[in-house]
Amino acid sequence: MLGYYAIHPPDQHTNGDKAKMVESNSMEEQQLIMNVGEEEVEEGGQPSSWNCDQIEGQEPEPAEIEEHRIDIIVEISDRVRNWIGSVGNAKERRTASLSQTSWPRIPKVPHLLRGTKDFKKFFQPRVISIGPYHHGKPHLHSVEKIKPLCAQEFLAASQQRIEDVYKKIKSNIGAVRKCYDRRPTNKYDDETLAWMMLMDGCFILQFILSERKGEREGNTKVLRVHQISYVEDELFLLENQLPFGVLQLIFEEGSLSMIDKIKEYVTARIRWPAERPIQKIQLEEPAHLLDLLRSALLGGHGGDKQQPEQEQESEQEEKQKANEEREEEQKAAADEDAYTNNTHGCWRRMMIKKSFLSFQSLFQMMIRRRFGRSNKNQETHLSSQANNNNKWQSFRHITELKAAGIHFQPSGTCFLTDISFESHFFYGSLKLPVLFIDDSTKPMFLNLVAFEMCPDAPDDYAVTSFLCFLNDLIDHPDDVKELRSKKILYNCLGSDDEVAQIFNEIGDGLIDFDVYKDVKDDIQKHYDKRMNTWIAQAYHDHCSSPWTILAVFATILIILLTGIQTYFAIPGN
Repeated sequence: MLGYYAIHPPDQHTNGDKAKMVESNSMEEQQLIMNVGEEEVEEGGQPSSWNCDQIEGQEPEPAEIEEHRIDIIVEISDRVRNWIGSVGNAKERRTASLSQTSWPRIPKVPHLLRGTKDFKKFFQPRVISIGPYHHGKPHLHSVEKIKPLCAQEFLAASQQRIEDVYKKIKSNIGAVRKCYDRRPTNKYDDETLAWMMLMDGCFILQFILSERKGEREGNTKVLRVHQISYVEDELFLLENQLPFGVLQLIFEEGSLSMIDKIKEYVTARIRWPAERPIQKIQLEEPAHLLDLLRSALLGGHGGDKQQPEQEQESEQEEKQKANEEREEEQKAAADEDAYTNNTHGCWRRMMIKKSFLSFQSLFQMMIRRRFGRSNKNQETHLSSQANNNNKWQSFRHITELKAAGIHFQPSGTCFLTDISFESHFFYGSLKLPVLFIDDSTKPMFLNLVAFEMCPDAPDDYAVTSFLCFLNDLIDHPDDVKELRSKKILYNCLGSDDEVAQIFNEIGDGLIDFDVYKDVKDDIQKHYDKRMNTWIAQAYHDHCSSPWTILAVFATILIILLTGIQTYFAIPGN
């Protein structure tokens, strides 16, 4: 492949005849040939072809350009040809790789989260390793010794021969390799990787079987009690997952109905209040246990499912916005036609409008930079003054929403998608799912966020959006106290400040995908009504306790009696 380039000469040229420069590079096999045309130079040092007319702005003749052209011949090396070929076949190779992968991938934690404080504590195992990412680490060696014992017990209980199960896994080892990153699995040959999958899969199934049967003493024979608690959490780390297809290869021909026991075990990870009945969840076949836990937290469906009572409202709002935009466009077109004959007036109005909008945008940007999200108390009400197409949502935390007459209630379930808001005359009700906060909450949510960042994960970002929504609500320990008093949050850590810090640290840096945008918009509309705030403030100041209510009635009674006494004191009454 040859490339030709035409280059104009510089302002100054040297005297001489035709010059030829050849430079060769044996490593890259490139040749550079430059032919410079002959030039006649005048006394002033300028070439004769560049006359005064050309200096005055006239274009040179095509013959003059051809005379001073430099031809550069570049030869493409074989290595560059390979690069070009890889770009041309990128789409085909990507499609082929996706079609060959029968099971979803299990990547490592994305680099965006690897800078998280205490990364190893929240994303890496400390007791048990599952899969190739952390296999063979010295501090995990003690629990590796009990995996053969768990495999023996499970295969005996399911009446299977270990040779048959190993052959099934070995025959699917290609699909297993494609589930993980290439570099960690390249350290193991097919036999070692297949044996690793067999031991890890049998350990998971035997551990779940013992827990669901209520025979925890079976696990305590091989693990200490504190190790069992760690294992329960580490089975749901992103880098500690096993393809669900491998688990199916192990138990599909056994005598135990493990699929139901696995779903029951994962569902039991969601803690329900004692006064609320546990609802059954229809779970589809997952990619791994972490994916199954995510589906259970969302109620068996993705986060893109809206609340039924809000679907029609959102459709009506979209139609209304479309009509308003259409009317604005028609009005703008009419204004433009009206001012066509008056160019000066039209220009003036347009410039004034642009200047006003630019000043308004600059002012809003200064407010955002000055206060930011960390100081939510000082955000101002610019959303009502801004353009309808560019509203800035001044969202408040729980303490300020309560002052605006918005009260909080637990929803009927513990599913993260069960969020709704109802607005009345001066009273608003925000229903939130019930959450138990303990030591496992933060690593669970962080690994779910990391999983939603992966390419093969569901693209609804339901858990990430829920955490962003909760981060908007919780800013101080008083916010946690309010949710705790309404039995929405059950604090098992002991300190409201720790709970607030957990959600603020998880939500820091996350991108909100507006899964709950409709709820936020309804809250904002209710909050912008100042009459609601005034009535709610009066109610809070004078009717927050029985004593203040009695004081209000006593004051009203005294005023009435005084008025009656004054009326009858007048002569003639």
